This record gives sequence, structure tokens and C-alpha cells, in this order.
Amino acid sequence: MEREFSTNYADMSIDGGIAHLIYKPLDLLDIDVAKHMVKDRIEFKDGTSYPTLFDIRNVKSTSKDARDYLANEGNELVVASALLVNSSVTKMIGNFFITVSKPKKPTKIFTDESRAIEWLEFHLVAEVN
Repeated sequence: MEREFSTNYADMSIDGGIAHLIYKPLDLLDIDVAKHMVKDRIEFKDGTSYPTLFDIRNVKSTSKDARDYLANEGNELVVASALLVNSSVTKMIGNFFITVSKPKKPTKIFTDESRAIEWLEFHLVAEVN
């Protein structure tokens, strides 16, 4: 682990050039929480863009305005986003929202953390080249 930081909403770390954000248990990720989380993440990344794993398995639901914000303005200092979810059903719903929200950066949903990391490593190599 290169660096670690904890906030009210997430535990953050940088490991092997990939940022990891593990969201803490949250019933609703609304726009206010989303803006707070993005501000904390930007401060933690200290001006450096990283492929980022967002482990959202502890988030029960997300408001539409928070999803839209995170897909667009909230993508600052993110090379690519891998979203880690609990189930295939959640993955299917998430893929629908990705289609609708059209994130500015490459975004993919995973149920397997190792596959998410592999995908992010590809973006890490692409960013270097």
C-alpha cells in the first residue's frame, strides 16, 4: 500500500498505481454525499489521475442526481472507473445506468475484484503509453 486515508464515507488507498475507494455502509448516496466524497477523493489524490476501483457493495441505493454527478463532474482525476458490486442483478442494473448516464471516462461494473483490477491495470498501462 503506497498511501491510505479514511473519511466518513470511504476508506481510500493507492496501491500499484490504482486508487481504491471502499465505500462505508450507506443507505442512500445522494448528491450531497457524492459531492463530499468527490472532494475528499480529489484531496487524497493530490492532483494525480489514477485508474480507480470504487467498491460500492456497502451502498444500498444511489439517487439519480448523484449518479449523474459522479458520471460527469465527479470523474475528476479518474482515468477509468471499475465499480465493484454484490450481484449479477446489481451489475445488470448498473450497466443500464452507465448506458443512460454516459460517464466521461471508461467505466465498467464487476462482481469479481480481481477482474476489476485486471481491467484497471490495462488502463494504467494505456495511461503510461
